[in-house]
Amino acid sequence: MGLIYDDPQPAALTLTRVAAEEAQGPGELTGRMHAILEDLIRRNGVDYLAELVIVLARDRFIALDDLARVTGTSTDELLDAVELEALEGLDDGC
Repeated sequence: MGLIYDDPQPAALTLTRVAAEEAQGPGELTGRMHAILEDLIRRNGVDYLAELVIVLARDRFIALDDLARVTGTSTDELLDAVELEALEGLDDGC
């Protein structure tokens, strides 16, 4: 992996692409995702993960906002729906 991935934005994009590939499979973190994260931590330290999480959260919000605009639904309604689905997933695991 090149030094470009030391910037959280391209790193987040890389992780998103890996997640997209995994969405067609069992949905678990693969060795590839772990390898990317371990490499980023080794080169940049654990604090780097905080920056990466912020970038991913912002990107997710932007995607929800874009979807809301296209569908005519409010961003709050979409976020509520995503949160409810996540909570229901937690209940199913108990």
